[in-house]
Amino acid sequence: MKAKTTRVIVANGDTARVFELRGRNTPLVPLEGHVWKAPAVNDYADDPGMSHSRVGPSQHRMDPRTASEDLALDAFARDTGERLLASLRKGEFEQLVIVAAPRLMGFLRNHLDTSVRATIWMEIDKDFTHLPLEKLGETLKSHLYS
Repeated sequence: MKAKTTRVIVANGDTARVFELRGRNTPLVPLEGHVWKAPAVNDYADDPGMSHSRVGPSQHRMDPRTASEDLALDAFARDTGERLLASLRKGEFEQLVIVAAPRLMGFLRNHLDTSVRATIWMEIDKDFTHLPLEKLGETLKSHLYS
């Protein structure tokens, strides 16, 4: 029986690295050109708005409804979801392992197409982007095959 082609994406809020895992006893292979950076998001250019108090001459600043950090994570999650869908449609993988920082994982779940979700083998909500390739391979295999 032929082993399924497994894509592994390791991401935090700034970077996503994509790897291929070809089998249980094979090393993790980084895919060339598959280091994705978060797109730039325009931050608020103006100061927050002001509102007047009901009583007296005092004024209050109003905070934006959504923090700019959340907008950036949402944009990165959307971009990552679109890239994974395009990769799946090209037939580049059959199984998916997502390793992402917990906050990004929440945003990413909202932006994955149902066909991509159907390929998910495992989700690990940890930030492993700082690990070197050898240590990352060992750590993932301990999670995947335990």
